[in-house]
Amino acid sequence: MRFDARAVSLATYFAILLFNVYTLVLYFNQQLALYTNPRYVWFTAIFNAISTVACAVGIILTAWRMGKGSIGGLAVPWRPSFTLLVAALVLVAAYALPARTLSSDIASQRTANFNNTPTQTSGSANTLALFGTDTTRLTIADWASAFNLKTNANFYAGKKVDLVGFVFHPKGTPSDVFYVSRFRMTCCAVDAQPIGVPVYSPGWREKFEEDSWVRVTGSFTETDQDIAEPAIVSPQSIERTDQPANPYVT
Repeated sequence: MRFDARAVSLATYFAILLFNVYTLVLYFNQQLALYTNPRYVWFTAIFNAISTVACAVGIILTAWRMGKGSIGGLAVPWRPSFTLLVAALVLVAAYALPARTLSSDIASQRTANFNNTPTQTSGSANTLALFGTDTTRLTIADWASAFNLKTNANFYAGKKVDLVGFVFHPKGTPSDVFYVSRFRMTCCAVDAQPIGVPVYSPGWREKFEEDSWVRVTGSFTETDQDIAEPAIVSPQSIERTDQPANPYVT
Protein backbone atom coordinates (compact mmCIF):
# COMPACT_ATOMS: atom_id res chain seq x y z
CA MET A 1 0.00 0.00 0.00
CA ARG A 2 1.60 3.25 -1.19
CA PHE A 3 1.17 6.83 -0.09
CA ASP A 4 -0.55 9.46 -2.21
CA ALA A 5 1.94 12.35 -1.90
CA ARG A 6 -0.79 14.92 -2.45
CA ALA A 7 -3.00 13.45 0.27
CA VAL A 8 -0.07 13.48 2.68
CA SER A 9 0.62 17.12 1.76
CA LEU A 10 -3.02 17.97 2.37
CA ALA A 11 -2.99 16.34 5.80
CA THR A 12 0.31 18.05 6.66
CA TYR A 13 -1.04 21.47 5.66
CA PHE A 14 -4.11 20.85 7.78
CA ALA A 15 -2.07 19.79 10.84
CA ILE A 16 0.15 22.89 10.58
CA LEU A 17 -2.95 25.05 10.11
CA LEU A 18 -4.41 23.71 13.34
CA PHE A 19 -1.19 24.53 15.20
CA ASN A 20 -1.28 28.04 13.73
CA VAL A 21 -4.91 28.58 14.72
CA TYR A 22 -4.25 27.31 18.24
CA THR A 23 -1.31 29.70 18.62
CA LEU A 24 -3.37 32.63 17.39
CA VAL A 25 -6.19 31.73 19.78
CA LEU A 26 -3.64 31.82 22.62
CA TYR A 27 -2.48 35.22 21.40
CA PHE A 28 -5.98 36.75 21.26
CA ASN A 29 -6.76 35.25 24.68
CA GLN A 30 -3.55 36.83 26.00
CA GLN A 31 -2.19 33.39 26.91
CA LEU A 32 0.69 33.10 24.45
CA ALA A 33 3.08 34.50 27.06
CA LEU A 34 2.55 31.26 28.99
CA TYR A 35 4.63 29.50 26.36
CA THR A 36 6.99 32.06 24.91
CA ASN A 37 9.04 35.04 26.05
CA PRO A 38 6.84 38.18 26.03
CA ARG A 39 9.25 39.97 23.69
CA TYR A 40 8.66 37.23 21.09
CA VAL A 41 4.86 37.23 21.33
CA TRP A 42 4.37 39.64 18.41
CA PHE A 43 6.84 37.78 16.23
CA THR A 44 5.21 34.44 17.03
CA ALA A 45 1.72 35.75 16.32
CA ILE A 46 2.74 37.36 13.00
CA PHE A 47 4.65 34.27 11.89
CA ASN A 48 1.66 32.04 12.65
CA ALA A 49 -0.71 34.42 10.87
CA ILE A 50 1.46 34.26 7.74
CA SER A 51 1.72 30.48 8.07
CA THR A 52 -2.08 30.25 8.39
CA VAL A 53 -2.57 32.02 5.06
CA ALA A 54 0.15 29.92 3.40
CA CYS A 55 -1.37 26.68 4.66
CA ALA A 56 -4.86 27.72 3.56
CA VAL A 57 -3.54 28.41 0.06
CA GLY A 58 -1.67 25.10 0.09
CA ILE A 59 -4.82 23.21 1.11
CA ILE A 60 -6.87 24.85 -1.66
CA LEU A 61 -4.25 24.17 -4.36
CA THR A 62 -3.62 20.59 -3.23
CA ALA A 63 -7.34 19.82 -3.02
CA TRP A 64 -7.80 21.27 -6.52
CA ARG A 65 -4.98 19.11 -7.88
CA MET A 66 -6.48 16.03 -6.23
CA GLY A 67 -9.82 16.85 -7.82
CA LYS A 68 -8.21 16.85 -11.26
CA GLY A 69 -7.50 13.11 -11.00
CA SER A 70 -5.28 10.54 -9.35
CA ILE A 71 -1.56 10.07 -9.88
CA GLY A 72 -0.83 8.77 -13.36
CA GLY A 73 -4.49 8.02 -13.90
CA LEU A 74 -4.39 5.31 -11.22
CA ALA A 75 -6.14 5.40 -7.89
CA VAL A 76 -3.54 5.17 -5.13
CA PRO A 77 -4.69 4.02 -1.67
CA TRP A 78 -3.56 6.22 1.20
CA ARG A 79 -3.22 5.81 4.92
CA PRO A 80 -2.05 8.38 7.46
CA SER A 81 1.60 8.20 8.45
CA PHE A 82 2.75 7.70 12.05
CA THR A 83 4.00 11.31 12.13
CA LEU A 84 0.58 12.65 11.21
CA LEU A 85 -1.10 10.48 13.81
CA VAL A 86 1.24 11.83 16.49
CA ALA A 87 0.59 15.40 15.30
CA ALA A 88 -3.14 14.75 15.50
CA LEU A 89 -2.88 13.47 19.07
CA VAL A 90 -0.81 16.50 20.08
CA LEU A 91 -3.38 18.83 18.53
CA VAL A 92 -6.27 17.10 20.27
CA ALA A 93 -4.44 17.47 23.60
CA ALA A 94 -3.60 21.12 22.88
CA TYR A 95 -7.21 22.01 22.13
CA ALA A 96 -8.69 19.89 24.91
CA LEU A 97 -6.39 20.94 27.77
CA PRO A 98 -6.53 24.48 29.19
CA ALA A 99 -3.51 26.74 28.75
CA ARG A 100 -1.50 26.97 31.96
CA THR A 101 1.86 28.07 33.24
CA LEU A 102 4.72 25.69 33.91
CA SER A 103 4.39 23.91 37.24
CA SER A 104 6.51 22.52 40.06
CA ASP A 105 6.48 19.14 38.30
CA ILE A 106 8.44 20.69 35.43
CA ALA A 107 10.62 22.57 37.91
CA SER A 108 11.48 19.27 39.63
CA GLN A 109 12.66 17.88 36.30
CA ARG A 110 14.96 20.88 35.78
CA THR A 111 16.59 21.29 39.19
CA ALA A 112 20.07 20.23 38.06
CA ASN A 113 20.99 23.92 37.63
CA PHE A 114 18.45 25.41 40.02
CA ASN A 115 19.51 29.01 40.81
CA ASN A 116 22.78 28.37 38.98
CA THR A 117 22.08 31.02 36.38
CA PRO A 118 24.55 33.01 34.28
CA THR A 119 24.88 36.67 35.19
CA GLN A 120 25.64 39.63 32.98
CA THR A 121 28.08 42.26 34.21
CA SER A 122 25.79 45.23 33.62
CA GLY A 123 22.78 43.51 35.16
CA SER A 124 24.82 42.35 38.14
CA ALA A 125 26.09 45.87 38.79
CA ASN A 126 22.54 47.22 38.76
CA THR A 127 21.37 44.44 41.07
CA LEU A 128 24.12 44.99 43.61
CA ALA A 129 23.58 48.75 43.48
CA LEU A 130 20.05 48.23 44.78
CA PHE A 131 21.41 46.45 47.85
CA GLY A 132 22.37 49.83 49.25
CA THR A 133 18.86 51.24 48.76
CA ASP A 134 15.47 49.51 48.63
CA THR A 135 15.96 45.75 48.28
CA THR A 136 12.20 45.15 48.15
CA ARG A 137 12.48 46.27 44.52
CA LEU A 138 14.61 43.23 43.73
CA THR A 139 12.90 40.36 41.92
CA ILE A 140 13.41 36.63 42.31
CA ALA A 141 15.67 36.81 39.24
CA ASP A 142 17.76 39.53 40.92
CA TRP A 143 18.21 37.46 44.06
CA ALA A 144 19.11 34.36 42.06
CA SER A 145 21.77 36.39 40.25
CA ALA A 146 23.04 37.75 43.57
CA PHE A 147 23.37 34.24 44.97
CA ASN A 148 25.86 33.55 42.19
CA LEU A 149 27.83 36.69 43.03
CA LYS A 150 27.93 36.83 46.83
CA THR A 151 28.18 33.76 49.05
CA ASN A 152 28.78 35.51 52.39
CA ALA A 153 25.70 35.25 54.60
CA ASN A 154 26.51 38.59 56.25
CA PHE A 155 25.98 40.27 52.90
CA TYR A 156 22.29 39.29 52.95
CA ALA A 157 21.52 39.61 56.66
CA GLY A 158 18.66 42.06 57.27
CA LYS A 159 18.00 42.69 53.56
CA LYS A 160 14.24 43.01 53.07
CA VAL A 161 12.28 41.19 50.38
CA ASP A 162 8.85 41.51 48.78
CA LEU A 163 8.42 38.65 46.33
CA VAL A 164 5.64 36.99 44.37
CA GLY A 165 6.05 33.45 43.07
CA PHE A 166 4.74 29.91 43.26
CA VAL A 167 5.48 27.52 46.12
CA PHE A 168 8.15 24.99 45.16
CA HIS A 169 9.83 22.34 47.29
CA PRO A 170 12.80 20.82 45.42
CA LYS A 171 13.68 17.23 46.21
CA GLY A 172 16.08 17.04 49.17
CA THR A 173 15.08 20.44 50.57
CA PRO A 174 14.52 20.52 54.35
CA SER A 175 10.88 20.04 55.29
CA ASP A 176 10.60 23.48 56.94
CA VAL A 177 11.81 25.28 53.81
CA PHE A 178 10.11 26.10 50.52
CA TYR A 179 11.15 28.31 47.64
CA VAL A 180 9.13 31.22 46.33
CA SER A 181 9.86 30.56 42.68
CA ARG A 182 9.47 31.63 39.09
CA PHE A 183 10.67 30.28 35.76
CA ARG A 184 13.32 32.28 33.93
CA MET A 185 12.51 32.13 30.22
CA THR A 186 15.00 33.00 27.50
CA CYS A 187 13.01 32.06 24.41
CA CYS A 188 10.12 29.74 25.18
CA ALA A 189 8.81 27.20 27.67
CA VAL A 190 11.27 24.59 26.41
CA ASP A 191 14.28 26.47 27.81
CA ALA A 192 12.57 27.84 30.96
CA GLN A 193 14.73 27.38 34.08
CA PRO A 194 13.33 27.39 37.65
CA ILE A 195 14.80 29.90 40.08
CA GLY A 196 13.76 30.76 43.60
CA VAL A 197 14.42 32.29 47.00
CA PRO A 198 14.42 30.02 50.08
CA VAL A 199 11.86 30.74 52.80
CA TYR A 200 11.97 29.27 56.31
CA SER A 201 8.40 28.50 57.32
CA PRO A 202 7.77 25.48 59.57
CA GLY A 203 4.38 23.95 58.82
CA TRP A 204 4.05 25.64 55.44
CA ARG A 205 2.46 22.52 53.93
CA GLU A 206 -0.55 22.98 56.21
CA LYS A 207 -1.28 26.37 54.66
CA PHE A 208 -0.01 26.22 51.08
CA GLU A 209 0.12 23.63 48.33
CA GLU A 210 2.93 23.42 45.82
CA ASP A 211 2.21 25.56 42.75
CA SER A 212 0.02 27.96 44.76
CA TRP A 213 1.02 31.58 44.22
CA VAL A 214 2.08 33.57 47.26
CA ARG A 215 3.46 36.96 48.21
CA VAL A 216 6.32 36.76 50.71
CA THR A 217 7.56 39.74 52.70
CA GLY A 218 10.32 39.58 55.28
CA SER A 219 14.09 39.75 55.51
CA PHE A 220 17.11 37.52 55.05
CA THR A 221 18.83 35.87 57.97
CA GLU A 222 21.66 33.39 58.38
CA THR A 223 20.61 29.77 58.27
CA ASP A 224 21.68 26.36 59.49
CA GLN A 225 19.37 24.66 56.99
CA ASP A 226 20.92 22.35 54.41
CA ILE A 227 20.42 24.56 51.34
CA ALA A 228 22.75 25.85 48.64
CA GLU A 229 21.94 29.52 49.18
CA PRO A 230 23.98 31.48 51.76
CA ALA A 231 20.94 32.93 53.55
CA ILE A 232 17.23 32.34 53.92
CA VAL A 233 14.16 34.54 54.21
CA SER A 234 12.53 34.81 57.61
CA PRO A 235 9.02 35.80 56.54
CA GLN A 236 7.01 38.58 58.11
CA SER A 237 3.97 37.50 56.10
CA ILE A 238 3.07 34.88 53.50
CA GLU A 239 -0.19 35.56 51.69
CA ARG A 240 -1.95 33.81 48.86
CA THR A 241 -2.15 35.85 45.68
CA ASP A 242 -3.26 35.51 42.08
CA GLN A 243 -0.92 34.33 39.37
CA PRO A 244 0.44 37.44 37.62
CA ALA A 245 -0.37 38.10 33.98
CA ASN A 246 3.25 37.34 33.11
CA PRO A 247 4.30 34.49 35.42
CA TYR A 248 7.86 34.27 34.06
CA VAL A 249 10.99 36.39 34.43
CA THR A 250 13.65 37.06 31.82
